[in-house]
Amino acid sequence: MGTLVALLAVLGGVAACCAVILVRRGRRGPTENADGLLIEQEARLRARQMRSNGRDYRAHPHGNPGSTSGPGRR
Repeated sequence: MGTLVALLAVLGGVAACCAVILVRRGRRGPTENADGLLIEQEARLRARQMRSNGRDYRAHPHGNPGSTSGPGRR
């Protein structure tokens, strides 16, 4: 019985520690220096490019329409 109580206490402590870390991360405001802004801008551009590449593939999984590099085309 004591082992169960100790295990629950450890799990509760870990959960509390994780909650504190997440709350502290959420308090950070927007990036205020130029380097951080550039990093955020590059990440947004990469994400936009990845999303558009995914849409292109879903719309035309065997190549772009009009291209000669699809299966069954010569």
